[in-house]
Amino acid sequence: MLKKKHSYEKKPDWANMFINLIVLALIFGCNQSTSSKPNFDHNKLFTNEKHLKKDLELPAIDEWELRGVSVNKTGKTFLGQEAMIVKITNHDGPYSFVALNNIKIRYMGGNYRITVVAKNVAKGARLGLRVQEVYPNRFDVVYDLKNHSVLGTFRESGLVKNEAIKIEKLGDNWCKYTLEANIKSSYFRLIFGPTGASENQVNIWEANDKSDNGFDVLILPESLKVQELEN
Repeated sequence: MLKKKHSYEKKPDWANMFINLIVLALIFGCNQSTSSKPNFDHNKLFTNEKHLKKDLELPAIDEWELRGVSVNKTGKTFLGQEAMIVKITNHDGPYSFVALNNIKIRYMGGNYRITVVAKNVAKGARLGLRVQEVYPNRFDVVYDLKNHSVLGTFRESGLVKNEAIKIEKLGDNWCKYTLEANIKSSYFRLIFGPTGASENQVNIWEANDKSDNGFDVLILPESLKVQELEN
């Protein structure tokens, strides 16, 4: 009697298939997480630098308001520009400064950069700079030109906020002095000039001390800029 042969079909190994699927999923997931990592520029992440939008038009030199000072050519050049000397001429007057009036900016203000390249002539010369709306609303900074540092700042009202002050040495005692800030106004008056103010006189740096000490400073007039920055 012939025995009936049984034909057995090989059943799929579901357990192994399930494990293989898990392994494939893990490999795919790892590849995805590696390729989707953002390629950050850490220099951009950790800097506060704002991009330039435009240079503002400023009054020409012959339109500057001079109070107790003179501004004259020197015949000397630096960075391809002729330097000008700002000298106190009236020690009997109450004030000494240069003013650029009615600089129009965006309605309700914005972020701006103010720069000037300067150098001291006299040993104790300092450079005062003021951003002013309707007096007494203002922000003052006095730069120590000898030590290439900030002597001090003064604030009256909320006209200027989030300010950052930078000093860049250019050689031969010249420096680029920069003030970046959020200015809350639609216009301002830019005032600067030589001064011998001390740390506790920053708020009145433009007032004469009635002495004959020379506090003359050199500036590169073309370096004096007001620039609008991106918010």
